[in-house]
Amino acid sequence: MMLKLVLAVLVVAPYVEGRGGISKVQEKRIVNGVEVNPEGKWPWIVSISIQNQVAKRNCGGSILTSTWILTAAHCFDARPPNFPHPPVATDITVVAGAHNIQRQERSQQSRGATRYILHPNYNPHTLTADIALIQLSSPLIFNQRVKRARIQAKDVYPKMNKNCYAAGWGLTNVHPKISPATLQEARLPIIQKNVHNEHIYAGHEQPANTWPSTCMGDSGGPLMCERSTDKAWVVKGVLSHGATDCTVYSAFTPVATYLNWIKTFNVGDIKT
Repeated sequence: MMLKLVLAVLVVAPYVEGRGGISKVQEKRIVNGVEVNPEGKWPWIVSISIQNQVAKRNCGGSILTSTWILTAAHCFDARPPNFPHPPVATDITVVAGAHNIQRQERSQQSRGATRYILHPNYNPHTLTADIALIQLSSPLIFNQRVKRARIQAKDVYPKMNKNCYAAGWGLTNVHPKISPATLQEARLPIIQKNVHNEHIYAGHEQPANTWPSTCMGDSGGPLMCERSTDKAWVVKGVLSHGATDCTVYSAFTPVATYLNWIKTFNVGDIKT
């Protein structure tokens, strides 16, 4: 999983990758991370596939409740030529409980979607309010490999240098493009930027090919930080964007800022 961005030259467009046949359009992934061990370490992470007749797009997400998923709004952008229009709900497949996404594992639960909802203030050019919800066609069954995420409730910027994790099935290498079969994770320190707190920034400020980072295919996945009071892992952000070469820090949409909006949809009991 690699996600990098430099604000001075930040490209806020999401990562896109095309391949022959049914082309694959992937948002950001993890670079210079490691395979998640043990399997099921992050049981609230889901893989989201959006597929029409000619193309497939992959994102990540987090389980809010048994029928609602948290992800990034830009995952549903129209992107010609393969996605000339925004996707419809029937294009979406969500897989929970996965480790090796290229295999059918017994732990996996696959669901369709009845609708997706973008935040009304989402701006595809600046990627502000880059947050969305997916309502599943049927409930997930919770077990050791499929659980709700804890969501950050207090709208405060994380402490500088606090170590958090991002995880996903995004690219592990950009040139050439390499996609992992298994879930990858990267430890990312929180950094402070002299900008409005429309995003949380995590990763490394100086470009380096050895830093862990998010990359194409990781978009929509969680930024998870350990809470000091009870050592619980809490989702503080949703991966929004980063540098196209995946060598520096990434920007995450702060979940707590939008928690009241999320609750307007009667999503059920949100774990905090």
